[in-house]
Amino acid sequence: MRHHKPTLHITDTLETVVADLCGGLPEFAHIDPRRLLLCAARARRGGPGGTYARIIPMRFADGTPFRTHKGMRYALPQIPTEHGDVLYLIYVYLPRFFEQPLERRVLTLIHELYHIAPAFDGTIRKFGARAHGGSRATFNARLEPMVDAYLARDDVPARDILAADFTELSRQYTLIGRAKAVRLP
Repeated sequence: MRHHKPTLHITDTLETVVADLCGGLPEFAHIDPRRLLLCAARARRGGPGGTYARIIPMRFADGTPFRTHKGMRYALPQIPTEHGDVLYLIYVYLPRFFEQPLERRVLTLIHELYHIAPAFDGTIRKFGARAHGGSRATFNARLEPMVDAYLARDDVPARDILAADFTELSRQYTLIGRAKAVRLP
């Protein structure tokens, strides 16, 4: 008799954590998590180094989905939901995201959320002319107290999933989720 593993929708699970971060940390009170879309993407190379996640703003610098440059009109895709258009895409790179310690996984999600502009208008928060300011290390150091505060809670949703190793998750569950489109040759 064949044993079927339960299914785990990994991007929905991570969206639940992101929504909890937005509702539980005052630094993210301006974010409506229903207007974020979380997707999984394959890490190009294995190993712990590289990008763990990335946020994509869905509006140009002035907060509009359209821009004219040198006589050409450009448009960002609009993804409508019942709560308004999606303003940010967050890509989590698998399995690399799950190869980090729990604290670093939470830091990664907080890091991406902290890039969201305080106006929540589909643009990125800037420190001077740059998204991280002077350095990524300084940027992350600013976020570490949020990680500690969040993980000190007893009611972090899906903590067991968030803390699990990707290989362990793959053995225990059939993993599904929203995925980044792949360019075909």
